Amino acid sequence: MKTLRKLALFAAACLAAPFLTSSPAAAADRDFCGKTVSGAILDKYIAMGDVSSPLKCPVTDEMTAPDGRGRYSHFQGGSIYWSAATGAHPVWGAVRDKWQAMGWETSALGYPKSDELKNADGKGVRQEYEGGTVYWSAATGAHPVWGKIGATWGEYSWENSAFGYPASDETDGTGSWTDVDTGQVHTYRLVTQKFASGATLFWIPGGATEGCGGECTGYEVEAPGSLVKRVRVNLPTDSDKFVLMVFPTDAGFRGGIDKAVQGWQEVWTNTPNPLRLDTTDEAESLREQYACHAAYAHQDSDGSWNTGNSWDLESDRPNVSWTYATDALFVAIHKCNWT
Repeated sequence: MKTLRKLALFAAACLAAPFLTSSPAAAADRDFCGKTVSGAILDKYIAMGDVSSPLKCPVTDEMTAPDGRGRYSHFQGGSIYWSAATGAHPVWGAVRDKWQAMGWETSALGYPKSDELKNADGKGVRQEYEGGTVYWSAATGAHPVWGKIGATWGEYSWENSAFGYPASDETDGTGSWTDVDTGQVHTYRLVTQKFASGATLFWIPGGATEGCGGECTGYEVEAPGSLVKRVRVNLPTDSDKFVLMVFPTDAGFRGGIDKAVQGWQEVWTNTPNPLRLDTTDEAESLREQYACHAAYAHQDSDGSWNTGNSWDLESDRPNVSWTYATDALFVAIHKCNWT
């Protein structure tokens, strides 16, 4: 009977173990600079070189985190945080400052699940958390990346992409579009994040237009030319296609077919190519669609443009030839919406 009871107590202890908030006993508790460092936090501290490490002396004993899930110790040079799910990891510098400003472990980032890592480009560092990753470079500072924007940035090779490092946190805002037939203005949720190149990556849960009627991500870039002021690339999550929304300048609207080649060059040289662009025919179709809009655009009596404020180029339209795309007779029939 005693044996059975001991086994039962042992089993109960095993079940309860994951819910304990103290870091597991490893090395015996040790005092440094008048403070006690314990368990897995102590192991990490010793592995880093204890008082000789960048952390230097502890300034607190080990404490229970406010969320009840983990433990931490603060040091002169940073902190070590531990949870059962993530283990013990040091945080310091600008990355720690950002995490602190967001609310430590109670923020959307949660606990750190890696030490600080140097990026391969030699220009910055990153630290992975339960809810995302904080990236830092001297030029941009420290910013968290996560969710659908983080996933899209990752598809383009993170900081090695044409976008570079994140230059802001995410902003949760509102976008709008106007129905050119009815004049009705529609609004939608628009989450954006700026990057070092000047590009803005975005996530839209739905309610927009041109590939973003449902959920989509994408990016928007400034085009510093005389005919095109900016380009937005919409990447719907339920499709492998995309839409280029080109926003011409006044000169771009008025340039007509004679300026189509120059305008398309401004689009193509200033916009990171969508990874979904997989055929020469797709690229040629986009060029033909741009030229068609240039040929078709005209100003209505109220001063607005019949095409709306953007020319929307869809990757699923076929390559039909320059003549069919731009000849006035054909344009009057298909209005740049050929299938």
